[in-house]
Amino acid sequence: MNRRKFLKVGAISAGAVLVGGVGGKFALDYRLSTKNEVLRPISFSSLKEAQLELDRLEKMALLDPQKIQLLGDWSLHQNLVHCAQSIEYSLIGFPKNKPKLIQNTIGKIVFEKFDAQGYMSHDRNDPIPDATPIEKEGNLKAAFERVRKSISDFENHKTAYEPHFMYGKLTKSQYERAHYLHLADHLTGIM
Repeated sequence: MNRRKFLKVGAISAGAVLVGGVGGKFALDYRLSTKNEVLRPISFSSLKEAQLELDRLEKMALLDPQKIQLLGDWSLHQNLVHCAQSIEYSLIGFPKNKPKLIQNTIGKIVFEKFDAQGYMSHDRNDPIPDATPIEKEGNLKAAFERVRKSISDFENHKTAYEPHFMYGKLTKSQYERAHYLHLADHLTGIM
């Protein structure tokens, strides 16, 4: 489901919750609880765990990139740079944010659902709104390094984090969970 359709379904579901109560909540819960197709199950409980998986994947990818299997339309390079962008934008600000009303209603519901269930399910081929376009092919070593640097920068960040374009204002621990759930969702589609 692409981001626009997801937001439309979310808006309709949120409206239904306000107007119709349980039925709307059920529709939203169902969409957010449906896992993406996976090549292998992965879950993390920290960014450090995600880094270990990135290290393993990097060794495999640099040894023989032809052996990498991917779900979806994006290349390994695109997936890595997208994940790095997401972490970087939490430090410098997202290029385009959803209205505060969306962030404080649907966005909060979505994040809380992902957080509570311990996994994220989103369109893995959908770029961050107005983010710098990502080339399909690129230097994989540099892409892995960019993700590692973004994680390190996040962990060492001393000032407030920028609002997430969809989830709004998050604490450091909430943002860390959002980032490792996001990485896990992408990495489950890569083997």
